[in-house]
Amino acid sequence: VNVEDTTSQRAVLFLNGPKAEETLAKLLDRPVDLARDKFKPFQWRSLSLAGAEVTAVRMSFIGEHGFELHTQRKDAAMLYRKLHEVDPQLGDWGGVAMNSFRIEKGVPLFGKDITKDHDAFEAGLDRFVKLDKGEFVGRDALMKVKESGGPTRRLVNLEVAVGSDDVDCTGNEPLRCPESGKVVGFTTSGIWGCIAEKSLAFGYVYGRERFVDGTRLQVDILGRKYDVCVREKAAVDFASVRDKKAA
Repeated sequence: VNVEDTTSQRAVLFLNGPKAEETLAKLLDRPVDLARDKFKPFQWRSLSLAGAEVTAVRMSFIGEHGFELHTQRKDAAMLYRKLHEVDPQLGDWGGVAMNSFRIEKGVPLFGKDITKDHDAFEAGLDRFVKLDKGEFVGRDALMKVKESGGPTRRLVNLEVAVGSDDVDCTGNEPLRCPESGKVVGFTTSGIWGCIAEKSLAFGYVYGRERFVDGTRLQVDILGRKYDVCVREKAAVDFASVRDKKAA
């Protein structure tokens, strides 16, 4: 078997927003049903868009409707221009905006909020763990965690009261007990939530009593302490959840 690394030959464009399907449909060389009830989350389709062969994945790292468009690197610039031609309202956005949108929706980032140092239960990935499906790497360790009552530290959503200060968490800031000043956790990422209009972060906190919504903590940012509140739910709903509420 020969394995060829083609990473450098590939590129991806993110197309997100309530009109993502409408915009993408204008570039289809062949008819494809892009309706959300037909082309469902985490599914993919092979598409021909303005002459470029594209693998479209119904996936959004920012919690909004849209697609990842995987294509040959040589076709990426052309596809980018064509998208702007068919929809002049399209705006460009980058890593900072992506970080803001994902943290608002409670979407953790592998390598920042989830690493090899965190088990699946700590990281809030319980729904993906099936301990009764048979043997797999790490199953025994996870069984011990479950049998002991669950993890003693956990990834949580955080709201940070920065007031008028132009600061946000970025990761690795200590989280403290307000009464004792003892370190009881740490942040993993943070940013200003553009839609929520508040400073937000992810962090791991120790002690099951601190996983509860409304738990008060403090965080050190640039030599100052700011009040923090643990939130059970993310600050902003996913687009699909908003759609259901509006229906």
